[in-house]
Amino acid sequence: MELGGAQQLFARWLDAGTKIAFVLLAASFLAYVTGLLPPRLPPEELARLWALPLREFLAAAGAPTGWGWLALWAHGDYASYFGMVLLASIVLAAYLRVLPLLARHDRNFAAIAALEIVVLLAAASGLLPGAH
Repeated sequence: MELGGAQQLFARWLDAGTKIAFVLLAASFLAYVTGLLPPRLPPEELARLWALPLREFLAAAGAPTGWGWLALWAHGDYASYFGMVLLASIVLAAYLRVLPLLARHDRNFAAIAALEIVVLLAAASGLLPGAH
């Protein structure tokens, strides 16, 4: 597979991932608004808390930080996070998929892709200063 083939593969992964994420986002939103998945915070309470500064909001809502939302997957107001995480992860998955192809055909592009992967993983880890 040539470099152009790697670009096409990257684009196909982006396209498929975006479509899957959209379906997840739409389904989780419908589950939330129909009450199929009950919210952790009632919408009336959420609207009141929005005016608070972040630290006060987190304390008053009992909202998790970092990856703590995973434990709340069964609540309608948190279920949509899965679609958002998938949407944010599509580029990472596409880079991981094409990295071996790039390494065979163009080491410069492979190095750039590898650096992109490192940056995306570091950002997602929550270990960087200011990422909290």
